[in-house]
Amino acid sequence: MIGTDRPQTSDFAMGKEIELKLQLDPRAAGQAIQWGEAQGDMTQRVLRSVYFDTPARSLAMAGLSLRTRYDGAGYIQTVKATPAAAAGLFSRREWEKDIGSEQPELGLDTPLAGLPPQTLDALTPLFSLSVERQSVAITIDGSLIEMAIDTGTVAADDRRADFCEIEFELKSGNAGVLFALARELDTLVSLRLGVVTKSERGYRLRDALAQSAKADRIRLSPDLSTADSFAAIASACMRQYRLNEDIVRRRRSPEALHQARVGLRRLRSAMTLFKPVFADDSCSHFNDELKWLAGTLGAVRDLDVLYDRARSDELRLAISRLRDDAYGALADTLDSARARALMIDLAEWVAIGAWRGHEGDNPVGAFAVERLDKLFRKFKKHSHGLAALNDESRHYVRKLAKKLRYGSEFFVALYTDKKPAKRHRRFIERLQIVQDQLGTLNDLAAAPHLLAKNGLNDTEGAQSVISGSGATDMLEKAELARDTLVELRPYWV
Repeated sequence: MIGTDRPQTSDFAMGKEIELKLQLDPRAAGQAIQWGEAQGDMTQRVLRSVYFDTPARSLAMAGLSLRTRYDGAGYIQTVKATPAAAAGLFSRREWEKDIGSEQPELGLDTPLAGLPPQTLDALTPLFSLSVERQSVAITIDGSLIEMAIDTGTVAADDRRADFCEIEFELKSGNAGVLFALARELDTLVSLRLGVVTKSERGYRLRDALAQSAKADRIRLSPDLSTADSFAAIASACMRQYRLNEDIVRRRRSPEALHQARVGLRRLRSAMTLFKPVFADDSCSHFNDELKWLAGTLGAVRDLDVLYDRARSDELRLAISRLRDDAYGALADTLDSARARALMIDLAEWVAIGAWRGHEGDNPVGAFAVERLDKLFRKFKKHSHGLAALNDESRHYVRKLAKKLRYGSEFFVALYTDKKPAKRHRRFIERLQIVQDQLGTLNDLAAAPHLLAKNGLNDTEGAQSVISGSGATDMLEKAELARDTLVELRPYWV
């Protein structure tokens, strides 16, 4: 049924929306709509939204978005505030108001009121979205859910991009129902966890084509609970993985593949770091699944590294053929129900898992000190006499260095005062040197096994991959950086 009526609001209404965002191939929209029609009477609306910001993107940097939307009945203005990057389950404050035209009407009763006047004066339309929305209200297990299937196009200057996404918004009841509905629908169409808002689609379209996506800065405060802190960190890691997974699926970008692996490693490190917080047994299951997925990515990444180290045309050609096959197999894995379900299941566990009800959830400030201190002591113990360690022991130290660096990045927002921030930078600089040198040494140590595994031992140029020069110098640099690092005063004390 076609409908354009909506509730009218004369003043700004501020509320909080909780929604599960999913994405799917636009070609599968018809099947999703058929499933929605089986849930109840669907309404259809054509929406046109215009997003405003300054040319320097001041609103986006402040965690805000401003749009005006025409839905066939009139114009409505919406301001949204997103505290942090999310993965799948979005919880955002929003302010809505009926207005008379496409141009925004700025008032004193939204977060925009706190922005400098010059920022407000510089607001201009940056991009627009045209969307056909099919929606239906679903009542299940005492919960009321609004399902919306949006098929549309985002436009910025002369660029266009089509998209299709599904939002399950919780109107009342249990948020777990959102995920139950997602799993049911996933049996018909292949769903993926959504990590990009509509406003981000527009900003990304204006930017140069991204080859990869690095980790977002995580916003924590010392008084935030450890549970909420882990949720923020885990969501950021999942977002990093999903952004890069989408790039890898569209085109074979070695850098995106690397960053996808980094996102998974950071998530596993966060789960280890926050292990005392968890009150259920799901952590072990998810760690095993993440290890499986990271291993699949790692097999392809190994070939990328070999290819970069190869110096002969014959070896490059042989690796290139293997790499083409590996990327093809990886695409099948990423498209599998197991890989897709993993991210959705993780999003549910992070957001509303049983561990969230664990008693004694203290502020993260003291927790960070305790966990970083323990990890640093472990690193110091196992890295002693670094240059004399064997390959296996150095590899273990390298993994400890990664965990220590990831932990330092997770908690960086807790140490913004001048002295702690300076000590943090110095700490990361020394740790980065250790990690980089050990990483190169690990590549050299692993090269013979990789060549043999892929039947490349006798290929012209194979020896040059194995016989890397400067190993002694790299070890000396790593040990010097390590010794300097352990003498530093930890930034967290």
